[in-house]
Amino acid sequence: MPGQFPLRGSIAGVSWGRRLSGRAAGLVAMLIVLVIGVVFIIVSLALRSSAARSSFVQAHGVRREAVILDVDNIAHTSTTTTGSGSGKHTVTSTTYTAEVLVRLAGPVDGQARTTVHVRRYETEGPGGTLTVLVDPDDPGYAELPGSPSTPAVLPAIFLAVGAFLAVVSATGSALIARSWRRSSRARDASELR
Repeated sequence: MPGQFPLRGSIAGVSWGRRLSGRAAGLVAMLIVLVIGVVFIIVSLALRSSAARSSFVQAHGVRREAVILDVDNIAHTSTTTTGSGSGKHTVTSTTYTAEVLVRLAGPVDGQARTTVHVRRYETEGPGGTLTVLVDPDDPGYAELPGSPSTPAVLPAIFLAVGAFLAVVSATGSALIARSWRRSSRARDASELR
């Protein structure tokens, strides 16, 4: 029957061998959307800590000149597939962050070396100089002035997407349940006649 999918298990009381109706499939889809929304919300909370640290370092970091000792550029590769059938193609993109070990011109809280967290590929090599902001609470962590390693807006974007998906899921589930109730009432009324 159109709109039904074979089911190989039990979901919400639907037993083995029965088919999943269109409404039940819709509820399962809404559950999947809800799970994705919750994942976005959890990621936003995890990013919030990192963004708060970056904001703190940008506002209260100890400014120092530093000499680069080592640069570790870290590649982050993502692959996206678009289209379908013979028109399908894959796009791979790579972005970089860097961790730069530096020797500070003047120690911060007794520490003469720190790791600078950079949001982009660092082109300077050992022997080059940088101006850095050192975290006064953790002198082993530093950032470049005006370049937070985690922008403050990033957690807000993840939270907004997660909340939107949760609302879509709740609204969709409510509409499907309402439709299910109406059809059940109509079927019960027709059986009584």
